[in-house]
Order: sequence, then C-alpha cells, then structure tokens
Amino acid sequence: MPKQRIVLWAFLAALTWATIAAGPAAAETVSLAPAPETAPYGSVVRLAGALVPARQTQVELLELESGSWQLVSAVQSRANGTFSFGVTATRPGVYVARTDAAESPQASVRIRPALSATFTGLAVVGAPLRLRGRLRPADAGTLELTVLGRTRTVALDAQGRFNVLASARLPARRLRVRLAVTPAAGYAAVGRRMSRPVAAPRLGLGSHGRAVRFLERRLRSLGYVLRGVDGRFAWDTTEALYAFQKVRGLSRSGVMSAQVWRALRKARTPIAAVPRGNHIEVDKARQVLFEVRRGRVVRIVHVSTGATGNTPIGRWRVYRKTPGFNSLSMYYSMYFIGGFAMHGYHSVPPWPASHGCVRLPNWFAPGLYARWGHGTTVWVLPTTARGSPLWRWPAAVARMPAPRPALPVGP
Repeated sequence: MPKQRIVLWAFLAALTWATIAAGPAAAETVSLAPAPETAPYGSVVRLAGALVPARQTQVELLELESGSWQLVSAVQSRANGTFSFGVTATRPGVYVARTDAAESPQASVRIRPALSATFTGLAVVGAPLRLRGRLRPADAGTLELTVLGRTRTVALDAQGRFNVLASARLPARRLRVRLAVTPAAGYAAVGRRMSRPVAAPRLGLGSHGRAVRFLERRLRSLGYVLRGVDGRFAWDTTEALYAFQKVRGLSRSGVMSAQVWRALRKARTPIAAVPRGNHIEVDKARQVLFEVRRGRVVRIVHVSTGATGNTPIGRWRVYRKTPGFNSLSMYYSMYFIGGFAMHGYHSVPPWPASHGCVRLPNWFAPGLYARWGHGTTVWVLPTTARGSPLWRWPAAVARMPAPRPALPVGP
C-alpha cells in the first residue's frame, strides 16, 4: 500500500474515533422574556434573551398577527450570546426569537391602558358637571363610571374619547367619582378615583359671572320669571330669588347663601292649588303669584298683597283692564273685584305692603296683562301649599262672599 494512503487512512480513523468519543453536538437553545410583562401603554418593552451555547449570529423577533408570524426586527447577538429588542407597547403581543438553528418559547406582553380624565363645567351646588377624557387604546376594555353609588357604562368614540355627564346636580361640598376599565383580553385592569370640591358662592345684587348665569337658568327652569339670563345679578334676579325663597319657606333675603344653594339643588316646580284649567293663583301666605296653564304652574313671580291682610280671598274674574300708568302709579292694572287689582308698581317688597291690591314688579306687569284677558279666573288663596296649616280647599274658598264695600283701594 502506498505510504500516502496509509497516512490518510490513519487520519480518518482517528477523526472517526474522536467524534464517537465526544458524542453528538449540543443543540442550540434560545430564551426570550419581556421586561416588564405588563407595560404601560406607549412605553418601551425590552424583549431580551440569550443563545446557549453562546455565539454571534443574527436573531429575529417575530410577532403573532392574525394567526401567522410576522417579522418585527432583527439584531446581532453579542459574543456572550445575549440580545435584546425594544418594542413600543401599543397593543398586547405574542413574540418569539429565532436564529438559523433554533426558536425561543413564546413570550406574551400585556398592556396597561392609559386612562385620562378631567372635570369640566361649573362646580357649584346643583350645577351639572361633566367628565371628559380618553382611554387608549379604545378597544382596551369597557369603561364604567360610578357616581353616588350608581355605576353606568361610558360610551367611547373611535379614538377612545368620552364626554359624559358626571352629575346632573352637584351635591354640597364634594363630588367623588370612580372610573374603572374592565379589561379585554391582553389588557390589565385600570381605574381612577377623582373628586371635585363643590362651591356654594354667596351671591347678591351686583354679582356677575358663570355662577349667576347658572342660578338664573336654574330659576327659570323651575318657572321663576326673570327678564333674561345674562349672568348679572340685577333686580329681576333678586325678585326671582325672592319668589323662590318664599315658596321654599326660606328667609326672604334676596341673597344666595349655602342654605339657598342646597334648597335650589333639590327644588321642583310647585304644584298648583287648582290642578286643572288655565288661571292665576295668588298665595297670600307666601306672597307669590302663579300662572297656571292646563293645571300646571308655568310662571312664578313674587308679589306684595294687602298690608292689613285685606286682599280678598276667593275665586274672582278679571272684569276690567287698564294699560299703562294710572293716576295712582298703578301699571297695567287687571281688576278682579271692585278696586282690587293685580298691577305693576315701583315698590314690591317681599312682605305684604299694599293697600289691598296685588303688586307686581313693573317689568313683569305688561307681560301678564298681555297673556290674560277679560274673564280670566283669579284664585286668591290663604296659601297654595297643601301641607300648610293655612291650607283651605279651593272649593271652600270659592264659596266665600265678596267683600263689601268693594271700593277702590289704591296700590
């Protein structure tokens, strides 16, 4: 045998025996782990791992999308076999790392949604207050709002924004709410507790601003008449507040205090003493006048009746009307019996002060005059409040005789 062949045979034999002695080559493993596993929306998640045995090679990161693996990124592993990827956390994901020889187990990333919210509106007792904010991403789960022990679902637009009524009528002192997200798959639960102090500002003649405008709107919604809603606490606002304080049995100050704010929050339009038909009701005890249409009170104004209590109780009818001023400074007068009339006057204090007529604010009198014609029924009652000891059934009041003599009595 030639010498060269003998050497080659010896080398191959030695290599074969060395391979048999060493055993099979070790298989490569790839690890992958996210940090953190639950990431805030919009943050960067580090997906790190290592190759065993260590080597430098290309490592690919793949994400499962719609049932198939999609390449996200690729990096070169370090000499010690480690590698890492950075992924922006905008949605839950399932990832694997892959080399040309092996693939890691799956690693899942959960997302903690971003929930922002702020109160909008006037934080005054009885005012409506809204919550405006955003949930990102919009499909992270179901958003619920809890206010005063009641929970409801909040509607989101396509971008996750919301604008919802937190409370239709703010309580006194402070409003507390809770927002909570019931998470969809791959998302973590998130919530917020919020509170807002509620003011009860002292308002009176000369005040102005948003709180006055809200007060005017609230009074008007209840039927208390004003010349307009302009955010200025003028005489018409004072007179509307007089009427409210009278109806609610409060001090007739014409000033908004914390007590009046609390009463306004719970207030409803008063009920007519005669809950049917169209007519006018004068409440002597509370010194207010109701305009009633189809049995419902539609306007309330503060008035001043006879200082001696002589404004006649009964069911009367308007029998004469005189426009403008007369010689006694009575303005747009509507006579309902003898010399007793409803009319405008320059002075309408919140207590009985007239000679027997029903005084009205001058700015209100022309409107009342225009809305009601001859023959209008006018009920003059001890009170319209059914729970009062002064209450008398209208049927009994209607049978009362007319006063004699029923002569002109002046303003």
